[in-house]
Amino acid sequence: MLSLFRSKAKATVTAAPERTNAHPNGLVDPSVMDQIGHLEFLSRRVVDGLLAGKHRSTTKGGCCEFSQHRQYASGDEIRQIDWQVYARNDRYFIKQFEEETNLHGIVAVDTSGSMNFGLSTVSKLDYACQAAACLARLLLHQRDAVGAVILNENKPLFVPPKQHAAHLQAILAALQSAEASDGGDLGTQIRACIPRLRRRGLFVLFSDCFGNLDELGKALRIVRARGHDVVVMHVLAPEEVHFNFRRWSSFQSLEISGQKLNLDPAAVRDEYLKRFRTFLDQLEELVTGLGGDYIRTTTNHDLAETLGWFLRSRIART
Repeated sequence: MLSLFRSKAKATVTAAPERTNAHPNGLVDPSVMDQIGHLEFLSRRVVDGLLAGKHRSTTKGGCCEFSQHRQYASGDEIRQIDWQVYARNDRYFIKQFEEETNLHGIVAVDTSGSMNFGLSTVSKLDYACQAAACLARLLLHQRDAVGAVILNENKPLFVPPKQHAAHLQAILAALQSAEASDGGDLGTQIRACIPRLRRRGLFVLFSDCFGNLDELGKALRIVRARGHDVVVMHVLAPEEVHFNFRRWSSFQSLEISGQKLNLDPAAVRDEYLKRFRTFLDQLEELVTGLGGDYIRTTTNHDLAETLGWFLRSRIART
């Protein structure tokens, strides 16, 4: 029974809260941005793109990348004509380019059922979405490109990275639409989105990371092997960390319908905390072992302090 409790207690609550914004003014909390807006989110690896030397780049020469063709119109510059297309089709087409930035960042949010846990604080999902929104806003402010991934078993969502400021609305809409659902393998969901990460850049995962750590490790190693800078923000609820329940409690799974466990917390607290600490150590070792950044936070911790500490420590190590 203890083994069953361990696997489910980390993903259970007595009731699932209704989804709300993590901040009354929206996902991007102005007070958080006031405290982190002067900081930079720098890449620790070589990335694709070029802009004023903030990040080391693989691109030499130009600062644009090909976007698409469109038919030639009167007034277009002749030098923009794609003569190879003309040779094949006997029609004039213009090359259109998109500004190439120094960094392509992806914020990836886990929406498994356990992320819906929120007892004394906002849910882990709300906290994660707010953190993702603030970092996305920071990257756009740096004139970097940023996109979003909603990791979900049934309704995954991918917003491709773009650089212009108006793109923030698309990212916020995706984050606001994120809803926690039943279980699903986080590692499998990450691997499914990897082919869409076309340029080397930054991959930031927001998750409680409950599930198969071996599969998660495999997925993150693939992301890393493709040249991406990996950051894992491990979002937990304070009750999961301290297990400070005092009376007989009923724990209901948020990922397996109808699964419920009634027990005396005092009888299992020591063993639970021991196993939970082992889980935390294994996850941190997994992420740092592949060269990524691991940040652990709880939903009762001030988001500005968490992000500020992370950004300052990253700048110091870059």
